Amino acid sequence: MQTTLQEEIRAFVLHTIVEDMNHPLDLEEVTDASPMGTGGIDLDSLSLIELTMRLERRFGVEFPDTDIEPVGAMTLSELVADVVERGATA
Repeated sequence: MQTTLQEEIRAFVLHTIVEDMNHPLDLEEVTDASPMGTGGIDLDSLSLIELTMRLERRFGVEFPDTDIEPVGAMTLSELVADVVERGATA
């Protein structure tokens, strides 16, 4: 069961991808097990950078440059958990 913060991060990620980044995505097909990169949400490296920058601003976390590529290998739920572990604040 997700906490309120996890739900907020998940909603922010999906809203950012679909609305702000104009990435076509069928939200009914997205699950917590959907990979952020190839074979899932399918974000390219520039989109991953943009997403992490937006997460940094919104939730007060930091993604060093070396942490961007691994985000593409994460599932949606792993990304949410990672943002929480980095000390996200609402």
